[in-house]
Amino acid sequence: MTLGRDAAALEYRGARPAHLFLHGFTASPEELRFLAESVAQSGHHALVPLLPGHGATPAALAETRWTDWYQAVEQSARALDPERTPIVVVGQSLGGLLALHLAACRPQWVQDLILLAPAIFLRAWWVETFAAVLPILARLEPCWPKGTSDIADPRARADRVGYNCVPLRALRELVRLQRLVRSEVHRLHHRTLIVQSKLDHTCLWKGVEFLRGRIRGPVEILTLEKSFHVVSVDCERELVADAIRDFVSVGSRSC
Repeated sequence: MTLGRDAAALEYRGARPAHLFLHGFTASPEELRFLAESVAQSGHHALVPLLPGHGATPAALAETRWTDWYQAVEQSARALDPERTPIVVVGQSLGGLLALHLAACRPQWVQDLILLAPAIFLRAWWVETFAAVLPILARLEPCWPKGTSDIADPRARADRVGYNCVPLRALRELVRLQRLVRSEVHRLHHRTLIVQSKLDHTCLWKGVEFLRGRIRGPVEILTLEKSFHVVSVDCERELVADAIRDFVSVGSRSC
């Protein structure tokens, strides 16, 4: 499967603090367009890079490692000159893991963390249980069908831009990143906003509690009632956009 449409990086020029948006696993920058445009309308610079292996074919994603995804994140962050003015990092699902890892590796670069349904723990328990054998299973079935996207809004679900299957080799890399991030979040002192829906079918709520109990900076939580996993495009996306603007605005005034 090749995406063939709307799988390119997005960028909107504007004022500081710049916002770096990081999309989810098997997805594309398109899932963050609405939020990035909302930030841009508020006058801020917004950048949504395309992570390696995404925007092409599942086979291309299967050839990548989590270090490739993170290297692209750090490169994109550097482009926003974070040493001059720290940036706001907004990560969805896998992007949330990458945002947390960036904050752990480059704490001075990050002003605020905004985590949208971060993939700390997956509902599919078998993924982590059998992570070690996923590359072996991939020899038999390289790409596992995804089924319906975890989005409540039918229009947004139909418009989703991303792969319709999950490369098992890449899924092993996501688990490796999960485990690393869980081991380092206790070092973080950043202001953090976590957005999670009660109806998320992909990630467990215990990930929210895990982060709240370990991040040493102030943590705010926005609980959604109607959305599923991909909160950036779902039926409460305007609520999410407002929360991001308000959170960053308060943080900027306190700096």
